[in-house]
Amino acid sequence: MWDCAECIRRYEAMKHVQAVIAGLTAEDPGVDWDVTDSIVATQINLSRHIADAHREALPDWDDTCGTCADHRTTLERTGRRTPDLLPGAVMAAEEHRARHLFAPPRVVGLL
Repeated sequence: MWDCAECIRRYEAMKHVQAVIAGLTAEDPGVDWDVTDSIVATQINLSRHIADAHREALPDWDDTCGTCADHRTTLERTGRRTPDLLPGAVMAAEEHRARHLFAPPRVVGLL
């Protein structure tokens, strides 16, 4: 991941958005400065790139992560009940696993 220029570009974009929103929030905490959820969008953007371009770098499922457990259950259930929806479930699960590479534990479980 850290040898990839695209990963670095997307990571820096994510950190920049976080810093900008944090600065605006510090100035006026009563306003939702991230109404378009750009922080979440940049995290998804990076995790999607990692899952697509660096699949071999995805960490294994984390047995202590409730969201990993939820994704595993969803994959199993979707594969049995609605296999046509499985590609979307796989994509979401891979994005979550990728987030373990760059997001703190308190944040990684949110998606």
